[in-house]
Amino acid sequence: MTKLDLSDDSMCFACGKQNPDGLHLEFTETPDGLSTTIAFDQRFQGYRDIVHGGLVSTVLDEAMVTLLNRTGVLALTAELTIRFLSPVRVGEPITFTARLVESRRNVHRVEAVATRDGETVARSEARFMSVGTVAPQSAS
Repeated sequence: MTKLDLSDDSMCFACGKQNPDGLHLEFTETPDGLSTTIAFDQRFQGYRDIVHGGLVSTVLDEAMVTLLNRTGVLALTAELTIRFLSPVRVGEPITFTARLVESRRNVHRVEAVATRDGETVARSEARFMSVGTVAPQSAS
């Protein structure tokens, strides 16, 4: 197997500043993790005026891995479980928050939720495999 190059070239679909088609997510620190808020536009819909679930999943996953990266852990998603509780509508602000639940050796369990006005619309849990380290950084 060839060694993976996991360097950041600012083209990540979720957070890359240089990706013209990306979401350009920016995260802020919370007392127990981090968060970001986004209102998806129409180009990200599945059914009319409903955001495609894959985009909600993407942001949940990104919030969790970004949390690990910010603490110095370079990781890849090993397992991701998502429960959708309510449709996300195009244009409505959704806040995504992530928190670390447990770290054991090279496996990290992280949870994330997506909320609309305090109501949970989706929640997820994932296990990430450490593949190295990165310089810890503050949320932007």
